[in-house]
Amino acid sequence: MRYILFRLIIVFFVSLSSFSSWSANFTASQIAQFKQLSPAQQQALAQQYGVELSTLMGSDKAVDIPRPVQTIEPRDVDKQQKTAKAGEGDAAKQLVNFGYDLFSGQPSSYTPVDDLPVPNNYLIAAGDEINVQLFGSQNNSYSLNVSRDGSIQFPNLGPIHVAGQTFSELKANLTERIKKQILGIDVAISLGSLRIMQVYVTGDVYQPGAYNIPSLATVTQALIAAGGFSKSGSLRNVTVRRENKVIAQLDLYNLLLQGNNLSDIRLQSGDTVFVAAKGPSVSIRGEIRRPAVYEIKSGTTIKQLLKLAGGSKASAYLPQLQVKRYQNDGIHIHTLDLTKDKDKLFVLQDGDDITVKPTSDVLKNAVIVRGAAIRQGAYSYSQGMRVSDLFSSSDDLAPNADLDYAIIVRETGHKHNIKVLQFSLNNAINLTNSSDNLVLHSNDQLFVFATDISLDEWKTESVKQQPATSGDLFTHSEKSMKEHSKKRDALTGVELVDSEKPKLAEQGSDKDLQEMQNSRLQLLKPLINRLQLQAVNGERAKIYEISGAVRYPGVYPLVEGGSLKEAIAAAGGLLESAAKDEAELSRVVPMPGTIAIHHQTFDLIKALTNPNDNFLLESKDRIVVQRKTNWKTNNIVEIQGEVMHPGSYTINQGETIHDLVKRAGGLSQFAYPQGAVFSREVLRLQEQQRMKMVTNSLRQEIASLTLRRQSSAATYTSSPTEAMKVVDDLLDIPAIGRLVIDLPNILLGNAQDDVMLEDGDKLYIPPRRNTISVLGQVQIASNFTFKPGLSVEKYISLAGGEKKQADTDRVYVIRANGAVMLPNQSHWFVRSEKSLAPGDTIVVPIDTDYLDGLSTFSTATQMMYQIGVAWNAIK
Repeated sequence: MRYILFRLIIVFFVSLSSFSSWSANFTASQIAQFKQLSPAQQQALAQQYGVELSTLMGSDKAVDIPRPVQTIEPRDVDKQQKTAKAGEGDAAKQLVNFGYDLFSGQPSSYTPVDDLPVPNNYLIAAGDEINVQLFGSQNNSYSLNVSRDGSIQFPNLGPIHVAGQTFSELKANLTERIKKQILGIDVAISLGSLRIMQVYVTGDVYQPGAYNIPSLATVTQALIAAGGFSKSGSLRNVTVRRENKVIAQLDLYNLLLQGNNLSDIRLQSGDTVFVAAKGPSVSIRGEIRRPAVYEIKSGTTIKQLLKLAGGSKASAYLPQLQVKRYQNDGIHIHTLDLTKDKDKLFVLQDGDDITVKPTSDVLKNAVIVRGAAIRQGAYSYSQGMRVSDLFSSSDDLAPNADLDYAIIVRETGHKHNIKVLQFSLNNAINLTNSSDNLVLHSNDQLFVFATDISLDEWKTESVKQQPATSGDLFTHSEKSMKEHSKKRDALTGVELVDSEKPKLAEQGSDKDLQEMQNSRLQLLKPLINRLQLQAVNGERAKIYEISGAVRYPGVYPLVEGGSLKEAIAAAGGLLESAAKDEAELSRVVPMPGTIAIHHQTFDLIKALTNPNDNFLLESKDRIVVQRKTNWKTNNIVEIQGEVMHPGSYTINQGETIHDLVKRAGGLSQFAYPQGAVFSREVLRLQEQQRMKMVTNSLRQEIASLTLRRQSSAATYTSSPTEAMKVVDDLLDIPAIGRLVIDLPNILLGNAQDDVMLEDGDKLYIPPRRNTISVLGQVQIASNFTFKPGLSVEKYISLAGGEKKQADTDRVYVIRANGAVMLPNQSHWFVRSEKSLAPGDTIVVPIDTDYLDGLSTFSTATQMMYQIGVAWNAIK
């Protein structure tokens, strides 16, 4: 209660104080009352009046506290209208009421306006503050308040009546009187803080009521003090009453649209500002500069509404303006042509909804350039325009533009079907009188293609860039042959295993190459689809296909009078590998109720050089340009290790391992041919696929084993976790693609053991290693120095003997050349009698029964050991 009482005291005191000083003088008794409030109440009041709490609490004397300055916070009167539903376009958005935001604010009982100049016709009244400055014989300054009786108390002169005078009259009269009574002085008179007057704002405003506003305030300032208009308020019918008489009537559209504020008069104390209800309103949307809801007067035409809305945009289609009108029997639609004066006078009614639609986005009187041009886009068309008018020189084209093949796509007829014209850009630019410098039509589209590198050319170039350096076989292949193989496989369609695909995706050069390779086909794809779609009612699709040894095989549009020569030009010309003496044409011949396909071979050179043999193409012709027999220039193999000249070699078809070793200068004195490792990419892919299959099978059996453990009371000697570890180990082993060869017999000339080489083959001949390896289920897997005559069991003993889970009946030996011998499947092998050779590996496998009968476990471990032995031998 004390808190409320103290607030009332402060408000009352402030209302009686001078508004120019912006301060209140609190007495000692008021400060004492303040100290009796709670700490929270004290803090709130101190913050409201902008004074330090310590100032009030530390003094019992009167203090000056700054008056709080109240500001008008903006509010959004059309917040709900401005919010469109998520996912809806501009047409679905609700329109705002025009002009309401300008006056929106939070209501305020006091609106200070101290920085406005005071006009000479300002009437002086009680509450005004007059500043008087004396110069000359006296130098004094006075701030004199006009009292309620309309006078000021001037020192030494007594009361002087000033109320009812204008500001100019006050200055003249007061100066004259002061000079008469005080000799030898000059006088400067100005106004300090102005009086506060109370006016009433009523009607359809945000918060009607009585408001204290400065004496210079106008009608619009009073409306802002009341928070602006409500949604039902009229901006075009605002009335000002004074002493029960209407002294002004405002149409605020004049202020908003023309900046005309002549009717925005200054108010006087006791005036009433009344806002009437909104009159007839219409909405306008679409291609308009200020789409909104507008209040209209009776008889407003569509032309006048467009002016209110700022006019139409350049994209507006004025011949068809839609007006939706609500009537008793439903909604009526009126379509107006605003290019006609009659329709401009169409009178609007309350609730009309006008939509200004956009014009068509179809280019008119233009030609379009697409593809490998420096400046793509639309160009203005003129009668008689030719290709050379678009390209003055080859500098207007991209550096890789195809100068021998370009096309023009032209629409014909009322169905807008298309036809294609083919020409040479080189002739059109450099030989302006040639037939290739075609005359253009309006809306023609000109396609310029790029001379992308072909697949065959790219593969040849990539091989040329491979470094022929010596070194370790697999470190070199990782950098050269393996990358080359991956790129080749990606471009020729060889399916990669899943583990290889992420690596290939990381190679940005492959992606760029594929984009270049497809750029021509990508430009043609929508054109080919359109030609196919317009093949109806007996019309044949105007397309053909060319494949084989051409730069850009694919499907192309069939031009009028198109010949084989033009088809070769469209495909980028013949490759070096083309067999120019023979090609094939397959032609579709329509028959009654069916079709027949005729095949015909022809001499390609004669057809291109002899005009009589340069036949015309027909719909769906297929041309196959054959490659030369055994055409391969990119067969690269690699030989590393103990040869005289290791490195990469280009081979002819039919060359063998014997030929390769001979070309490499033969074996060095340290070579161990019995341990030669030969790998092939196709075998590596097969091996990796087989490892994947074994892994999947193992996972299924382990899952089944886990289920049996949960549903059976049987006891098992191992856990699924142990079995899964074997699967993980198998996945970590890289595939080698090793082919077991008998290099000593090959070098002796035994053709039966020799192998014909393929692209990407690798041969590694290791140095002689006088070691025997023992792997698998032994106590310590180790390598031992080879000792002639020492048996398998002796080496196993040297490794600490077999483990408990070892399968002693299936011990096998992997020879240095990769051959595997199983003792229980071969009568020649006796552990105690058969001698071992340097580089052999003894493998003691795990007992599959020990792992709960996993049927593929033996196969998995054999693969692991065999691949591991090969890998170790290479390293």
